[in-house]
Amino acid sequence: MRKTRRLKAGLALICLTVLLSGIALGDPPDLPGVVVLEEPVEDDLLPLLHFAREAVENAHGADGTGEFVDDTQYYHDIRAVFPEEKDEASKIVINFLGDCTLACHETDHGKDNTIEEYVKKYGADYPFYRVQHILEQDDLTVANFEGTLHNTNDGYYTVPKKTYSFRGDESMAEVLKAGSVEAVSLANNHIGDYGTPGYEDTVRVLNEQNIPWFACSEYGSQTFVYEKDGIRIGFISAYISFFWNNLGVIQKAMKELRDQNCSAIIGIMHGGVEYDKRHDDYQLGLARAFIRYGCDLVIGHHPHCLQGYGVVEGVPVYYSLGNFVFGGNARLNTTRKGVAKSVKYTMILSYALSFDENGVFLGSRANLIPCRLSEDENVNYYQPYAVLGADAAGAIEEVLYDTKAPYLLNGYEEGVGALQEFVPARAK
Repeated sequence: MRKTRRLKAGLALICLTVLLSGIALGDPPDLPGVVVLEEPVEDDLLPLLHFAREAVENAHGADGTGEFVDDTQYYHDIRAVFPEEKDEASKIVINFLGDCTLACHETDHGKDNTIEEYVKKYGADYPFYRVQHILEQDDLTVANFEGTLHNTNDGYYTVPKKTYSFRGDESMAEVLKAGSVEAVSLANNHIGDYGTPGYEDTVRVLNEQNIPWFACSEYGSQTFVYEKDGIRIGFISAYISFFWNNLGVIQKAMKELRDQNCSAIIGIMHGGVEYDKRHDDYQLGLARAFIRYGCDLVIGHHPHCLQGYGVVEGVPVYYSLGNFVFGGNARLNTTRKGVAKSVKYTMILSYALSFDENGVFLGSRANLIPCRLSEDENVNYYQPYAVLGADAAGAIEEVLYDTKAPYLLNGYEEGVGALQEFVPARAK
């Protein structure tokens, strides 16, 4: 599949080379991002021309070089940016992604602007196509899987109605495999959109696809342990309301990870105010609780936008990674409580965890790889991509906006990302 699509990508590049050079087809239209060809284009090439639209803007806009920009070549060696740390004998690189919803609202099924319809038309590798080259370089990619994999609406009428109830066809699990996403957290406010039937189908499908999942929730609890070269890293996740109402479940899960001799434990928290670009005290309190129970790194989700960074009791915390492949909305601009909200940026949070020759955790270093959710600032094409230049600086600026003194973030370096300082492991 991947070779076939790269061949089609090549065909799309040929079309654009002709377009940009003005041969036969003449100059591009005045409207940015609109590609006009004399001959009809195969349906399979249309999504590739979507990503080519930015190249049209680049070539005839800011840089004026006339050269095609292939963003699948950006950040081609994410491991090389991490230096060897003092006493380091082993390094494990993990990429963290924001909210991934391979689903749509119940009343939107069948509409041609849903992520399901895009995948039916263009294939399972479409959503992660432009970042797959980054994700396949790591040891592990972890995403927040927000929604259900459930072929019917069984359970929809048995739970309290919500503004959005996310359900994707069970075949959408193939998108994760195609995108090199190896593990997912299910601890969020949408895993119960279809009650027990939706939850049970989701975990069954993930198990059948050999995609590890982890969550502490009212529907079930499970931790995940990743192992490489004898080093074990544990994962735990929880939605904020479940966490505080079920501390015994959290404590039991943490004990399970310690009993499995995990050298480091990563906590994934789900909480905060949607579309608020600043984290709140509830998120800070949840992060602090994860840390006091023994987590060595805390990553947050739920606000749908990027938020800031901090070090809490010696442990790095990223409060929100925003959306990533998010099928929950066909548009990126929305309204919350009468206020217009728009989300343009996201990032891949690339983390290097260092261990000594005995497998003891030494600390970690992050690199923020900036991305955009879609080429269009309003329309969601469900295909995020890495960016450079002004867009990259804009994405990192959103993280800086919520990063408060005394915690500082290094800025963006072109083609590298925003490489941060090493944070030593806290004493235990």
